[in-house]
Amino acid sequence: MKRLLFLFALTTMLVSCGDTVVEKYTTEDYHIQTINLTSRAQDWISNSEPDIDIPLYYSCTFSMPEINNIVFEQGLVQAYIVFNSVQQVLPYVQHKINADGIMWTQTIDYRYAAGELTIFVTNSDFIVDPPEAMNFRAVIMW
Repeated sequence: MKRLLFLFALTTMLVSCGDTVVEKYTTEDYHIQTINLTSRAQDWISNSEPDIDIPLYYSCTFSMPEINNIVFEQGLVQAYIVFNSVQQVLPYVQHKINADGIMWTQTIDYRYAAGELTIFVTNSDFIVDPPEAMNFRAVIMW
């Protein structure tokens, strides 16, 4: 009986230790905005180091006034690449092989600041291969 009482007391102490705070949100408490973006082939900018002429990555910056200081400080921006009727969260990593058997990896990533969202495309072999037109979706939550 003493063992059972000890086990009960120990379990009660372990379970009651610490605080758990659960915050529930309703649609009145937060906002979600979805924005579709398209980069054209001519929108991509080649970026390289000052001493190297080989492009290290390509970037495309979208003006996004929807990403204001409140969103930047207290919210979240999630970006996706959109292929026809499928979307994939960024970063997106795709392993590729060409007709000559050359393999490489293409990574598509993003960053955001107040007022803008920048998409980056990096080829693992740094081959000069500017991206074509691409479709993206940004989901802004605050």
